[in-house]
Formats: sequence, C-alpha cells, structure tokens
Amino acid sequence: MSSAPSAPSDLSRHDRPPPRATAPAVAAVVASLLVLASALVVFLLRDTLTTRSVEGRPYAVASGATGIATAGTGTPTPSRGPIAGTDPVAALTRQAAQDRSRVETFVGQWIPQISAKAPGLVVDGRTFDDAAVLADVIASRDRFPQALLLRSDDYTSFRRGGFWVTVVGTSFPTPQAANAWCDQQGLAPDDCFAKRLSHTEGPQGNTVLR
Repeated sequence: MSSAPSAPSDLSRHDRPPPRATAPAVAAVVASLLVLASALVVFLLRDTLTTRSVEGRPYAVASGATGIATAGTGTPTPSRGPIAGTDPVAALTRQAAQDRSRVETFVGQWIPQISAKAPGLVVDGRTFDDAAVLADVIASRDRFPQALLLRSDDYTSFRRGGFWVTVVGTSFPTPQAANAWCDQQGLAPDDCFAKRLSHTEGPQGNTVLR
C-alpha cells in the first residue's frame, strides 16, 4: 500500500532567507556614492581654486582677467572686462584720476596702505615694469573692492615720488587699528601698514609700520 504523498515543503516568509542584491543594484549604489563624493570634492576645492592672495608680489595679466573701472563716479569697484592690449600707464593714470575725489576724503585719516609699486622696483628678485605694476593694482582691487589708487607725487606724506600706491578706502581712529586690520587680512608687514595722507606734512608721523 503506497503511502500518502507528503505535503509540499513551503517556507513561511519569516523563515525564507533574504533575497540577494543583484549586480545591477550594487552597481547603481556604487555609482551614486561616486557622484556624491565627486560633488563634495568640488565644493571643498572651489574656494581654493578661486582665491588669490595679495602680498606685494607681481601678478601676470591674462587675457580676460579682471580689469579696472574707467568710468563713473562714487566708490570705485573693479570692472569685469578684459584689459588685454590696454596701455598700462594710461590705465593706471585713468584709474588714479577716477579715484582722486574719493581718496581726498581720507586726507588726515588713518587708512591701510596695501601696495606701493613703481617701474624699476625690485621685489623678490623681479623687476617691476608698467605692466607688472598694473597687474599688482588689479590683484589688490580683486581682493579688496574698496581699494583706491593714488600717485605718491600728489601727497607730501610720502618720501618718494613716482610710486603708484594702493590704499584701502576705510578709515580708522588710530594707526594701531589700521594695522590690526592688516593683521586680520593676513597681509605681510611690508605689504600693509597704517598711512595718513597729507598735502602739507611730511612722512614723519604719518606712517606707522607693523
């Protein structure tokens, strides 16, 4: 006599082993993680790639680089047009003339001087020419939009004439406060210090180094 057929084996949903992830699913997860990692790297490096420091060093001017505003009134800000092909002396003269009225409002006040360059000046073994002076001015204005350009010949508080001087259009009650601003910006002592412009007084008492 044959025995009765056994009941079909059927595992309950609690007893069944979990399904294995398929290869396409794993690949999709890995791809998503790679995309997220790439986005994070780009975000972290963005500021590093776009930040330029200004420490009185020569800067090369590339085609399409930030230019200098050449028209308008009020507080000067860098223009965004290319300056390739511009005569450096003409550009410097034009910018100083535009900034003159604003610079005059700071006569007798303590302001940070962040650059003083002239053709023939040697910095770290490199001799500045007119193009290098212009590039230095552009770099300063890139970092500090409130920067103003002046000629040392126009003020008696400078020891030497013939220099293109960049100052920051922010006044401070004391030279120590102006120098503290330089410290906060991370600028080297030779590149930033307190200056007071004058049309009648000499350099003594109007320059405080850090």
